[in-house]
Amino acid sequence: MVHTPRHSGEPPAFTQRKPEWTARFQEIHAGSRTGDWATRNAKQLLRQHLYSLAYGECVYCESALDVTAELQIEHYHSKNCYPERAFEWTNLLPACTKCNVAKAEHDHEGSLLKPDLEHPEPFFWLHPDTGELQPHPTLDDADKQRALATIRLCNLQRPALCTQRADMLQRVSRWLSRLSLETAPSSMLRDEWNEFTDPRGQCKFVLRHKLRQAGLHLLAELDRQNFET
Repeated sequence: MVHTPRHSGEPPAFTQRKPEWTARFQEIHAGSRTGDWATRNAKQLLRQHLYSLAYGECVYCESALDVTAELQIEHYHSKNCYPERAFEWTNLLPACTKCNVAKAEHDHEGSLLKPDLEHPEPFFWLHPDTGELQPHPTLDDADKQRALATIRLCNLQRPALCTQRADMLQRVSRWLSRLSLETAPSSMLRDEWNEFTDPRGQCKFVLRHKLRQAGLHLLAELDRQNFET
């Protein structure tokens, strides 16, 4: 989970239709109308614009959307708890089905980290053997509880995710070992670095975590800037 800032406002087509779509959903929520929370055209427009927010990744687990996971329109604040926010642009995030289903309609009251506004990375630590996420050891109790709530709400300890993180840790560790043996990076090392730092690449948190552990804060910052701009 990494910071995924919004660099632009809501799409004009969305702004134009938002009052109509919100009123429709409020009728559905009140029981005076039947139907899905959003029309097919509304979902298509939202998916199109949300996809690019995190370079086609789930904002919670970093899974590649429409490759290894389906893109779901995630409501940070539940649309059933807050129907008036169902079409609030800053309440909408791209997520994979598994994270979206795990979070469901919980009213977390802001305990869930919001990656478009907050920097989630300082909240987490990574177990070097299992790939499990843990609250960062320097957190105060309030932030520790938010880290734990985020892990729990989105089920971020799924075995497949832990395995993926552990594998990425090993890849970055091997890359760093080879780098330490070379006076100048070989073309192979440069190619792998370019793969690591491709904004569409997965496990950004793991990459930056390992680089910072190795004291390579500038490289971690370079990857962050490349992703966030």
